[in-house]
Formats: sequence, structure tokens, C-alpha cells
Amino acid sequence: MITRRLALAALAAAPLPALAQTALPRTVTLVVPFGPGTVVDIMARAFAEPFRQALGGNTTVVVLNREGAGGAIAAGSVAQARPDGATIGFGPSGMLTTQPFMVPTPGYRLDSFEPVCQTFENIFALAVPARSPYRTLQELLDAGKARPDTLSFGHAGNGTVGHLIVRQLEILSGAHFNDVAYRAGAQMMTDAMAGTVDLVATTWATLRESGLRVLAVAADARDPAIEAPTLAELGFAVNWRGFGGLWAPRGLAQPIAEKLQAACLQATASEGYGSVMATTAQVVAPLDARRFGERLTAEQREAQALLDRLGLIPR
Repeated sequence: MITRRLALAALAAAPLPALAQTALPRTVTLVVPFGPGTVVDIMARAFAEPFRQALGGNTTVVVLNREGAGGAIAAGSVAQARPDGATIGFGPSGMLTTQPFMVPTPGYRLDSFEPVCQTFENIFALAVPARSPYRTLQELLDAGKARPDTLSFGHAGNGTVGHLIVRQLEILSGAHFNDVAYRAGAQMMTDAMAGTVDLVATTWATLRESGLRVLAVAADARDPAIEAPTLAELGFAVNWRGFGGLWAPRGLAQPIAEKLQAACLQATASEGYGSVMATTAQVVAPLDARRFGERLTAEQREAQALLDRLGLIPR
């Protein structure tokens, strides 16, 4: 009897079995790397409710904005969180695949995260002011070759998708432009509409009601809503794309990872999420954790090679 009591006491004092430690927490926080009202924030808030429903039970899903440092603040906070499913990042890939090369001490790397699932793609396009003399991309590139550094292009910052699209296009075409990095997208668009910059590389969501002339899109196929060819059609194999999804701290227990992935994929198929994505000119593009992770790894490899060639990796 004494032996049995000792055994029971030891069992009670021992850590909870793995099964009990793999239950989802009551509150799941989606950390968004941009401020309220931005496109990524709007997507995250549209995703939160169907995600909560897919998780089931009494789970609450909240959205937390942690903007700053090109997404590094949000990504760092997720990387340092406990891997229990309570803290998950929602955002584009660049802060995971590109930023760590450009920031000397970001506090995280791509392998600090566990891919959960891809939830979106966003189409990037190249556009010029409405009064620009350049009617086609080839005309613009010819000018950029004939008079290098006399034309300018605006983007959201070094290492962002728009910036890397134009830099890769320069390498492939032989053209060269002065780049102008903007902290605020609204100012970039104001300058583009005024003709202060000759070219901008940004999302179609930003361009579609701007009145700017779209010359080409960075996409795998033409979009019926955009009257412009793809870069591939024009003979330029620019492989940068905008995409993103959910990513959690590395070390999730398998049952939690599987439940989050299943709920994520179910939420992307919801009518509410799809409706908001269509309204904001985004693309619902679900991928499971494995394929999302493979895409992130491929982008990281390509980013390192291109950033090194452009001299953007600190030594």
C-alpha cells in the first residue's frame, strides 16, 4: 500500500503527459507586422473570424499590430514566443526570408519559425505616371539603358518585393534606374501621380484606382482585371512574387501544428475571407505547411543570391 501511495504521489508531481500539453490555448493572437488599416491588417482581421470558427471550442482569436523595422519587430516577437500555438504571425514572406540578411542582428532566422499555411498572394505591378511618355515596358527599359540613372523608380524599401523585382529586371535588361525608397506608400503614390518619380513597383491593390499606367505585372499568368502583360510574356524571367500566410515559433507540438494547419486551410476557403480578399484585390492562395515552407526556403535562397549581388548584405 505504501509503495502504491508513493507511486501515485510521484505521478502527481511529474510533468503533465504530452497529450495534455498539446491542447490549444484559449486565446490565439495573430501578430500583424503593419499598422491598422493596411492591406495586411485588413486581410488578417477578415481571416481571424473564420480561423476562430475552424479552431472550434472556446478559442478566441485576436489581432495584434506590431509594426516597424520592415516587419522585423513582429517577426522577432513571434520567434521569441512560446511554441504553444498562442502566438502566430500573419504576414508576407519577406520579413522571414529577406530581412534577416539585411539587418545585422534581427534576432531570428527563417528556421526560427514553423510554417502553418499560406493564405494569400498579392500581385505586384510596374506602373508609370498617366502623362509618362513611355507606353510600354520596353520603351521604359530602352530609356533606362540609353540614359542610365536619369529615371527613377519608387518602392517600399530595400529588400521589399517591389524593390527586388525592378533590380532583377535591371540585371536582365541592362537598364538602370535611380531607386527611391519610401517609408509611406501614400507619399510614393502621390509622387507617382505627380510625375516626381518615373516608375513605381507596388501591389495591384495599390495601383488599381490610382490612374497610373500599368506596364507589366509580376505574376505567373495574366489577371483579367489588369490590362497589362506579365514580365514573363515580355521575356523577363523575374521570379519575385508577393505571398504570405501564418507562421509560428519553431517547436510546435505535432497535434497543435496539425490543428492550426487544418483550421488555416479551412479559413482560407471561407466566404467571408474570400469576399474581403476580392475587395482588396488580393488572391486567396492556400498551401499546406510543407509546401509553404518549401516556398519560403526557395525564396530565402534566391534572396541571398540577389541581395549579395546588389551589395545589400552587411559585411
